[in-house]
Amino acid sequence: MNSVPLIATVADLQRKYRSLVDKIKETGEPLVVVNNGQPDVVVLDTQAYNTQVAKLKELEEESLLRAIQTALEEHKTGKTVKLGRGQKLTDLLD
Repeated sequence: MNSVPLIATVADLQRKYRSLVDKIKETGEPLVVVNNGQPDVVVLDTQAYNTQVAKLKELEEESLLRAIQTALEEHKTGKTVKLGRGQKLTDLLD
């Protein structure tokens, strides 16, 4: 991915829609659409979007697995506390 994003105004997007979409598909780079001088939306090619969603899901799953592994280790080493009957987790915060 390039460090300088493709940028277009809303007017550019309206006038040059096809050429901008072709450029996005060709490069796989996102298009930042600027409205009143401020970034408004980002347009991605469908394949690039799906790739990003898949990567995010994978990272979230890896993070969750690490948290579970840490919790299991803490349980094995006695670093956890068992709640008594009727006890709430918030009771441990006092």
